[in-house]
Amino acid sequence: MKIRFILHKVVTLICFIGFVLIHLVHEGYPQTQTEQSIPLKEQKEGRTLLVVSATLSGLSLYGPGTARLLEIESGAQVAGLEMLIGGGSFVGALLATRNHRLGAGRSSLILSGGLAGTLYGFGVTVLFESENDKAYFASAMLATPIGGFLAHRLSSHRWFNEGESHTISRGGLVGGLYGLAIPYLVNIDDLEGWTQGKIYVTSAMLGVPAGVWTTSKLIYDKPINEGRASLISLGGSIGSAYSIGILSLTDVEASRAYVLAAMLGLPVGTYLGYKLTAAEEYTSGRAILIQVGACAGALFGSGFPLMADTESHKPYVVASILGSATGMWLAHRLTRGWGETAPFAKNNLIPKSEKFAVSLPSINEWFTLGLMALRKPTFMADFPMELVRISF
Repeated sequence: MKIRFILHKVVTLICFIGFVLIHLVHEGYPQTQTEQSIPLKEQKEGRTLLVVSATLSGLSLYGPGTARLLEIESGAQVAGLEMLIGGGSFVGALLATRNHRLGAGRSSLILSGGLAGTLYGFGVTVLFESENDKAYFASAMLATPIGGFLAHRLSSHRWFNEGESHTISRGGLVGGLYGLAIPYLVNIDDLEGWTQGKIYVTSAMLGVPAGVWTTSKLIYDKPINEGRASLISLGGSIGSAYSIGILSLTDVEASRAYVLAAMLGLPVGTYLGYKLTAAEEYTSGRAILIQVGACAGALFGSGFPLMADTESHKPYVVASILGSATGMWLAHRLTRGWGETAPFAKNNLIPKSEKFAVSLPSINEWFTLGLMALRKPTFMADFPMELVRISF
């Protein structure tokens, strides 16, 4: 009876929140108005992301969750149910996205909304102090599509490119992390376990929408493509890492001081990443090389104190900071004006008239050739077949 009561409260709360948000969210304008200037090819991007994520969600959440709710204990039956739900999720996602015109940016936001819904589903169950795993599965299974649908509605008012959507999603992630860090800094260790859990979960659940809203306002009407978005995120990570490293040089041992340093360094690094990338063009390929340059520089710098067999951690910290900064600067300088749009996409740099292409027979042609070789018809002994076509 207690389990049913908890499930009832969880379902009621999730449905109520979803109902209120759906009716409060601005519906936006028809997509024919907001996307009329976007090429049809770009509008169709992102379908693969949604289909693959729906399939993985069916295999990882809805399959095990349904088996647990139905109390299926046989391993073969559980595996069979997961395969049925996984395959059904794939077919359902394909059918649902037949007229996909959302683009890769909004598709990414919908995926992020679904993941946030999953986490909210688990978090809401903690608030009710449930100790039954069925309640967690049921809540997450209900909240996941609600989160994706809310993200769809919230992003319906305009077109989002990939850089904007990834920046907004990362803003929500950072907001959730800040939500977890704040109770830790306040120090609630003297409270009982369930109370601590509720405070952490509530703070994180409030931090995610706060991070999304703040990021959306900060980047509104700002030119942020995928490459620049990656570098802005890199700036935040570097800012946190540098803050922690510099603090470690003072021999501070309190863990909360390092958490506070990371929280202070992240917005500083993000702001610097935004300002330093405003004057040039950054493709995704160039951004990846700059990120690799930061890692390679840190490794290269750490090699000097390692060769000197230094026991103190301070030379490693200083060398890593200086090395990563040098690596980013060098990669930035040596990739200036480099226009690769995606890693390893070298064919995009070659004009179509200068591409070298090799075409092989289709499956039907190979099948026909196999039948001919098997039956050896005499009246088609000189039947011509194109095996290889080379064009350039």
